[in-house]
Amino acid sequence: MSNDICDVVGCEESSERSLSKQKVSCTGLELKNPDCRNVHLCKKHYKEWKKLSKGSIPDYYGAD
Repeated sequence: MSNDICDVVGCEESSERSLSKQKVSCTGLELKNPDCRNVHLCKKHYKEWKKLSKGSIPDYYGAD
């Protein structure tokens, strides 16, 4: 478990997941440091990211 903090503006929760900035940038989540390569997300913001990005990122694992 890492000790990183969520990179979304206004959130101080500990991070659960780390994603590339490219994947997160399409959702409109406001980041504390827009120049970072990897974005750390807490559980709440990861769920929000999943909802916002649904259909915008190709699902390679199970696509025909």
